[in-house]
Amino acid sequence: MRIRFFAQTAGILLAALPLLAQQQAQPQTQQGSQQPAQPGSSQQSQAQPQQQGPKPKSQQEVEALQKVKTALQAHDPDAEIQAVTNVLENFTDTDYKPVLLNIAMQASAQKGDYAQTLVWGDRIIQNNPNDVQARVILAEDIAQHTRENDLDKEQSLKKVDDYANKVLDLLKTANNPPAGVPQEKWTEFKNQLNGQAYDALGLAADLRKKYPDAVGHFKNAVTSDPNPVSTAHLAKAYVDNKQYDDAITTADKVLAMNEVPPSVKQYAQQQKDAATKFKGTK
Repeated sequence: MRIRFFAQTAGILLAALPLLAQQQAQPQTQQGSQQPAQPGSSQQSQAQPQQQGPKPKSQQEVEALQKVKTALQAHDPDAEIQAVTNVLENFTDTDYKPVLLNIAMQASAQKGDYAQTLVWGDRIIQNNPNDVQARVILAEDIAQHTRENDLDKEQSLKKVDDYANKVLDLLKTANNPPAGVPQEKWTEFKNQLNGQAYDALGLAADLRKKYPDAVGHFKNAVTSDPNPVSTAHLAKAYVDNKQYDDAITTADKVLAMNEVPPSVKQYAQQQKDAATKFKGTK
């Protein structure tokens, strides 16, 4: 059983888009009676940060970005993809291209549209080969869609390894967050990305029946980001590696967590039941 989880959130992606009310108000401010700031004045120093970061280049782009923002707030993946496509097709020089591509990729993943997730992911990596968010989602999606008897199983799992290991390498020296992630949330988000990369490596190892490796990867995932999904995956890896006591203890941790989706608790319970059964037949 494969259970998807996302590091990216609508809140983070929304934060990457402009404060549209301020953007719309700027022309009025510039046309008003405000006096120009004198060199070296506090007014000038306060204005300088407003020039940093991406900005819409026209009122039309502001309105198009507002549609993306509205779709995100409505949690409507189809509308998100449509709005993103509209911006990318009509404002080819938009400063928000990296964020928009990631929004479309995540929306496709949320829909379960595997083919389109790969398409958007490829576009992101072509635009920025070091985009860690795209590589994480590609690693997880490919791992979750690879099956035991696939003729191209090993080819797919090699892609998982390549994407996930590249993420781990990039994060070792990444001091600045990707587009859309506030600096104050970067450490937490980096831990999530690390956890997801290890989780994908664990899924790949599990499909190869390299159960000790799977246990090691899932343990690293839980250490980086102690979330219920990776913990449930670790419980399964313990079952596969015949570490039944560890599997029961780990599954119990998931079952004791608050606000865990029912499907994740059900999965953890299945691992506990399996471990209990196999332990009794030893």
